[in-house]
Amino acid sequence: MRLVVLLLASAVLLFGQVFDAASVKPSKSIDLNSSFNTRKDNVETRNVALRDIITAAFEIKDYQLIGPDWLKSERFDIVAKAPLGTGDDEKLMPLLRNLLAQRFKLVTHTEQRDLPCFALLVAKGGLKIRPVEAGPSGMNGTSNNGGGEVKAEKVGMEAVAEWLSREVQRPVLDITEAKGAYDFTLRYSKESAKGLTDTQTHPVVSYAIQEQLGLRLEKRTAPVSVVIIDRIERVPVEN
Repeated sequence: MRLVVLLLASAVLLFGQVFDAASVKPSKSIDLNSSFNTRKDNVETRNVALRDIITAAFEIKDYQLIGPDWLKSERFDIVAKAPLGTGDDEKLMPLLRNLLAQRFKLVTHTEQRDLPCFALLVAKGGLKIRPVEAGPSGMNGTSNNGGGEVKAEKVGMEAVAEWLSREVQRPVLDITEAKGAYDFTLRYSKESAKGLTDTQTHPVVSYAIQEQLGLRLEKRTAPVSVVIIDRIERVPVEN
C-alpha cells in the first residue's frame, strides 16, 4: 500500500513543470573531473555522480541522502533547458527532481532520523575573534587534497556552522550563543592528509577552529531530515 502511495505521489510530481528539452547520458569520461553548472533556464552536468545530482536536486547535503552505493559510481552528462523565464537554482531544482523521476523512475520519501552530529561551542578560554560591524557577508575559500583556507567577512556563527557541516560531512548545530558578525581567515588540513608531512601544514578542521577561532566541536546525536530512495533505475530512460 505504501509503495502505491509513493508511486502515485511520483506521478503527481510529473505533472508539474518540466524541462522543455533534456538529454541524460552516461558519462564516457575516463577522468574524475566533473562540473555542475546552473545558469538562467539551464542545467548542465559533466561526468557528475548520480548521488551528487540527486543531492543537488533535493537541495540537501550528502549525509541526508540514503540510497544504494552504486549512486556514487554511476556518472552522467545532463543538458537540460527550462522554459524561458524559469530562472536559476531555486526554480531549476524542482524541474531537475522531475527529470530524475521521469528518466530514472526515482521515488523517495522524507523522514526524521537520529544521526551523529556536532555541536559548535565556544572553546575554553573564549573566542579568539571579535565582532565587527554588520554588512554584506560571505565566505570564500580555496582547497586541495591537502587542505585549504577560508576567508570570512561579516559572517554569523550560523554560517560558520553551515560551512563546517560541509567540511566534516555531518550536521553542525550552532549553540555558541555568540551574536554578531565576524571576520576571520582559517587555514586547515584535511583529515585525508593526516600524517602526510609534505601536505599537512596546518591542523585538521576540528583543531584549527579551536586554535585559530576559539571554537570547538562536540559529538552529539540529533534528529535530521533525510531523503530515502525507495526506487531508482540504474539505466535512465532513453532521450
